Amino acid sequence: MKVILLLIVVVISYFVMRWYYRKYWKRHLTVSLQFSQETAHEGEWVSLEEVITNNKAMPLPALKVKFQLSRFMVIENTDTKHVTDHYYRNDLFSIGGYKKVIRRLPLMATKRGPYRVEGVQVVANDIFFSKQYALITDSATELLVTPFNYEIGTGDLPFRTMWGEVVSKLKLYEDYSAFAGLRDYQPGDPIQRINWKASARSGDWQVNYYDTTMDKRLHIVLHAERGPMPHEEDMREELLRLGVSFASSALAIGQSVSMECNVSGSDGGAPLMISEGSSMGHLTSIEIGLAKIDYETIFDAKRMKQAMREKMELGDGNDFSAEEENHNTSVLYVTYSLRPEFEKRVSARIRMGAPCCLVIIGDKLPELPQEMSGCTALWKPRNL
Repeated sequence: MKVILLLIVVVISYFVMRWYYRKYWKRHLTVSLQFSQETAHEGEWVSLEEVITNNKAMPLPALKVKFQLSRFMVIENTDTKHVTDHYYRNDLFSIGGYKKVIRRLPLMATKRGPYRVEGVQVVANDIFFSKQYALITDSATELLVTPFNYEIGTGDLPFRTMWGEVVSKLKLYEDYSAFAGLRDYQPGDPIQRINWKASARSGDWQVNYYDTTMDKRLHIVLHAERGPMPHEEDMREELLRLGVSFASSALAIGQSVSMECNVSGSDGGAPLMISEGSSMGHLTSIEIGLAKIDYETIFDAKRMKQAMREKMELGDGNDFSAEEENHNTSVLYVTYSLRPEFEKRVSARIRMGAPCCLVIIGDKLPELPQEMSGCTALWKPRNL
């Protein structure tokens, strides 16, 4: 009799517990995902935090958290060689009552662009592991991966050489705030340069001379082309990396930088145009702008001029078309395909006698007109 009663109690307890878990397992249960930072560079490690809070007495012995990640998000010590598009993460937790669990997954984004993790599925087993219960949370988190910064000018020798070549082909002028010393007077020196005290002491005319520096304003033009061509996607990404790298180097030496790119930006309907700025915080704006480029639309010269005119009519930003007409602004052109339309634009700047430099991404320089050969530098991508 006692055995029968015990069996009845066990059966009743079993069904009561199943009913109780089914009704209350998700009460006061929160599951969230959060990247450790909002932005990161290509190749930079970040953390994805999984936070599970069970704010009730009922334990959850087996709780699975499922979500999908892009194949370009690499988890440390995880083999993703055979992943084609996305791969699914399935993490198992055991969490007691009134407990909070935080798990951090080291991630590295190998490609520029926005990443979003959403549609997180939570699956729980009851205490007898006889039934599963599931829900999809509204938890979502985003990470914006910006183009890699080569830190041209402070990196290894090939990059220092590259930046030096670019600088040498941009206009230099004397910076009157950077006194460098005295020298003997030469015919043609303006009278304002004469150092009267030094001349009186030495008995010979002495004039001040100053260090030279680059133009204080740099306008960067990133020019993309629609293929087909070898390594087209890699070339396009390298174009954006150079945009960030040259902007960073110019801002670091005190230049004011503006930028244009003939590719649709975050709004998808207009080319990317970033107004002039000189603070290192301006670099963040450039990085974010280039990170959001989608290459859905590539603008030819005519459509670029129209887009610039529309931007000016809206009172948004500086007159980008005037940058190339300004002799006091250095213009840096960067492209991976020197088509006739773009070559004509660069040549017009050279004929003005205005400071400019052309950087071509590739294995070797194409045949160039004589007027362009003296102001063109080659960038050999590292990843090709």
